Amino acid sequence: MSAHDKGSVPTAGLVPVPTEGLVPVPTAGLVSTGALAAALTVLAQPVFIMTAVRDPGGTVIELEYVFLNQACARLLGRPVEPLVGRGLTEIFPSVRALGIFDRYVAVIDSPLPVSFDVPRFHDNGVEGSFRLTASRFEDGLLVSASDITDVMKARHDAEADRAALRATADSLLDPYVRLDAVRDSSGQIVDFVYVDANPVACAYNGLEYQDLVGSRLLDLQAGSTGTGLLDQYRQVVETGEPLVLDDIVYAQELLDRAERHYDVRAVRVGDGLSYTWRDVTDRHEAAMWLAESEEHYRLLAENASDVVMRLGADRRFEWVSGSIADVVGWAAPALLGQVIDTFIHPEELDLFRRTVADTDPESAAHSDFRFLRSDGSYRWVACRTRTQRDADGNPVALLGGLVDIDARKLAEARELDRLEALERFRRLTVGRELKMIELKKEIKNLKRLLAAKGNNPAPV
Repeated sequence: MSAHDKGSVPTAGLVPVPTEGLVPVPTAGLVSTGALAAALTVLAQPVFIMTAVRDPGGTVIELEYVFLNQACARLLGRPVEPLVGRGLTEIFPSVRALGIFDRYVAVIDSPLPVSFDVPRFHDNGVEGSFRLTASRFEDGLLVSASDITDVMKARHDAEADRAALRATADSLLDPYVRLDAVRDSSGQIVDFVYVDANPVACAYNGLEYQDLVGSRLLDLQAGSTGTGLLDQYRQVVETGEPLVLDDIVYAQELLDRAERHYDVRAVRVGDGLSYTWRDVTDRHEAAMWLAESEEHYRLLAENASDVVMRLGADRRFEWVSGSIADVVGWAAPALLGQVIDTFIHPEELDLFRRTVADTDPESAAHSDFRFLRSDGSYRWVACRTRTQRDADGNPVALLGGLVDIDARKLAEARELDRLEALERFRRLTVGRELKMIELKKEIKNLKRLLAAKGNNPAPV
């Protein structure tokens, strides 16, 4: 028993059930006396038996309950004794519109049992999603039922998560792709294949979605091997450690092998990667100009979409570009003289301080943290800084910038939540199937026990 809105029950999903060794058993003998009836009564799995009611022409016009075990009472939420002798369609009229009655009748006329799911059922006080397995039993049916409401909810939630993730990925301003590992016969990762991409990624690579998805990474970007990027991608999958690369240089095959500078982020998702990048070539060129002219630096910084800043040796804002307002809401003048530490979320503050303190004079420091917004909330940003030193080598300032990565962080969190939901669904589904297997084993063992006693019952 189950249900769906009228007329919406799926026609697919019939699953043959093994019938080897099945022979008929008199219905009355099973439901009236014997150890088998007693055993069926106390089974945890709901089991009920119905007999066909036929018109003078032999057509089945009703299915009448002749036995229901106590588990059926829990399933239906009512005592089962008053149901014996009553018709299925009399108690649950909607089974005809949902196609359940016709499926049952088809089993009576066939030697093959079937299993099918009823995603949504609401009739006469019974509501939920159910999996029904029906076997021919004399001129009727033996049916077992499983409540799969939680399974269907998990499936629905997983689909909703996928839709939300799709919408989030499509709204990102940065390119985003999903890559699955390609392994050789020994299990080693030898390549990756694109399995998803947002519109920005397709546009950046100059490929349509259908041309990018399904392609191999090394077919499009063979340089990933020589630059060591492929090895780093392998490490992400094999260790689970996220990949953070700032200002890497790559001769981009998809852009006529032009050398571009990138910030790259990748996290493991299943047996592959969730991967995003940002072309920061313009920012790199701005930094080069900075070495030549402070005025050039200011002009570029004031017109950059990313936040550019200068911090004193005590990490106080000495200058910050006006784009800070677009990211965290603060007007640039409001930050001058403030210590950046007071705006960093406490959970990331120690990491930021260590990163800045341990940075080699010749390299840039990078860290991700949540930055306090003017409205009191926090927003994820990626921070890159480089120490500026005087002629004696003493640090006098930190030069760098902030990049808004809040949408990317949200997409990564949704992806992880989706995978957890799918794993819960997988475990729940396996549990339901194991219960069904145990039921079949119990019935088979009871049949053998009665056969040994000379009752010769048939398997059902």
